[in-house]
Amino acid sequence: MKRFALLVPLALLSMWLVGDRALAEDPPAPDPAVVEAEKEYQEALEKALSIEKSLLKTVRKVRTYSVSVLNKQVPRGQPEAEPRLVGVGSGVIVSYKGKLWIITNVHVIQGAAALDVVTHDGKTHVVDTHDTIPQYDIALLKFRERVRGYKGVTMSKTASTSPSKIREGTWVIATGNPFFLALDGRSVTTLGVVSGLERFLGGQFQYVDAIQHDTEVNPGNSGGPLWNLKGDLVGINGKIATSNSGGAGPSNTGASFSLPVHQVMEYMRFLTKAGDARSGYLGIDVDSHRDAKGKPAGAKITRVRGNSPTGAASAKKRPMPGDIIWKIQVDGSTRRIYDATDLRSVLSIALAGDKFSLYWKRGKKSMSFKGKLAGR
Repeated sequence: MKRFALLVPLALLSMWLVGDRALAEDPPAPDPAVVEAEKEYQEALEKALSIEKSLLKTVRKVRTYSVSVLNKQVPRGQPEAEPRLVGVGSGVIVSYKGKLWIITNVHVIQGAAALDVVTHDGKTHVVDTHDTIPQYDIALLKFRERVRGYKGVTMSKTASTSPSKIREGTWVIATGNPFFLALDGRSVTTLGVVSGLERFLGGQFQYVDAIQHDTEVNPGNSGGPLWNLKGDLVGINGKIATSNSGGAGPSNTGASFSLPVHQVMEYMRFLTKAGDARSGYLGIDVDSHRDAKGKPAGAKITRVRGNSPTGAASAKKRPMPGDIIWKIQVDGSTRRIYDATDLRSVLSIALAGDKFSLYWKRGKKSMSFKGKLAGR
């Protein structure tokens, strides 16, 4: 019995060894499709993690420049009462010629009796309106008291972020204060892509060469910054296409619009001065015009406003509805006009008092007019 008992375990051991050796000698062949799929997955994951790492780094940096803007107003019928918080917006701290400023939208600060901003560290600071460009919804604020420990986006560097360097599909980041969610200073961050360029939105505030993107911005984001993945300031968020479905108030529909940073930059050296900066006003409404072959052929005049440099000209020199503008020179810089966007783009960075020469065609007759831009 003892000998048999010893033989049984040995026999089992022999079977296990043989089985192991068989497995080692003849492993199943891996499926090439599975191997390739795993390789592609790992490569994609590494790229995604790299992008995420860069995104996290950028967000940490740009959020320190983003501020919440608090609009305080005196209650109606209570002129002696303290201003109360009635609305919020966003803004961005910028550095220009060694000084810190805050850029936001005019519509964010409208009607304010007092203005505060909340910085990234949760501190509240009193600010004042230094100057505005109402026509294009640009407002410049300044800290009332000297502040320390804060940095601003260097505007001279962001000036290189011209429209030609932005492409549809470019990833962009918005930081701001939607729905009062950043009153503690921690700005809300959203991510999207550029959907369109050179958009024009009329109304009380004109958006010319606007950047359209699907980064989610909502009421309260107005005046806040739009960044690229490198952390460059590319725009100032201002308008959205809204929906009121569900009774919860206006919300984003996926179409957001930002003032391009190059436009803001053009006005900075005038906004920061002691005087009143005013945008140039020509007083002409236009639509794009195409020739018989369907090619862009200028800006067709639809209206000439009476209280304007062109409207005040004599009847013989004055451009008229139906005339086709094909060239303009402003402050010594000449631009060929192929459509309405070209003309609006030139005027969106022109100042009151700039000299201009306007060239148009009335049928086969070429005409021109010289003057100075009015102010708005």
